[in-house]
Amino acid sequence: MSLIEDHFLLQPLITNTTTTNTSGGNEEDVGFGPSDDSHSFKSISIRFLSIFFVAIISLWANYEASKGFEINIISENHESSTASRRFNLLYVSNDKISRVVLNTSEFVENILYPPNESHVKKTITRITVRLADQNLTNPVVVNHQNTGEFEIIISPSLLLLEEKRNVDKEVVMAVQRGMARVWIWSYGDYHGVPESLIQGIEEYVVGNSVGFDYQPSLSNSGKKRLPADSENTCWKDKNPVNVARFLRYCEGIKTGFIRRLNQGIRDCWDEKQTLDDALLGISSVKLCADYHSSNGMVLAG
Repeated sequence: MSLIEDHFLLQPLITNTTTTNTSGGNEEDVGFGPSDDSHSFKSISIRFLSIFFVAIISLWANYEASKGFEINIISENHESSTASRRFNLLYVSNDKISRVVLNTSEFVENILYPPNESHVKKTITRITVRLADQNLTNPVVVNHQNTGEFEIIISPSLLLLEEKRNVDKEVVMAVQRGMARVWIWSYGDYHGVPESLIQGIEEYVVGNSVGFDYQPSLSNSGKKRLPADSENTCWKDKNPVNVARFLRYCEGIKTGFIRRLNQGIRDCWDEKQTLDDALLGISSVKLCADYHSSNGMVLAG
């Protein structure tokens, strides 16, 4: 029998601010009218300023809170499961997993969305995190539940690594992959965007965090042979790392490409038009060919 413990957290954390009026001064009546008037005016001014700043802080707090999402951590206690015990001890009991979600979410948002409000941001209302009952093929799986609600499921295999530092690294990366999926506009509301591109964006986000080597490795002959139909389909490569390399190449050509691409797949997907728009009019087909050529890749046949 399993015991389910739910932990809730609202992002970001808002602390209550207490304002204390310290403008008292000497309260003894010394009989000087003008000084009393001046003191009274200063006291009233300070009170008005205090009220004004408290109002500003309140408005700011409400605005920040409105951008937050609920975090629900589900802990399943299985006495016979080493992974479950470690997950509870290392990440649930101290609420560390919630902090991981918040930190990785902020990192992902900074990559996929501009710092200003010029692009519409995806609405996220709840993130549920739990450990899977059995090992998964991938380190993490993301399920889209209701509108704005997502479930991040972590593979228990990550908790069975021998070194604690490796466990921490793999769990953080898994959550980061999950949050990348969550913040990619098309995920959970499919508009025909190829899965290869979504995986490539996910890999791009993680690569920016851990510093993956984006340089393609060439064969012993110095040339990498590509299938004859690969020239114009860089975003359809089955290897997410290869797609991430191409996305990084595009970002180098046109800064802000990833953010524009994420915005472009919000409502619909037109294979070349969406990419061309994100590249500010540059042909994605030609850029794909240039990318292959610049990295010493040639078409087979």
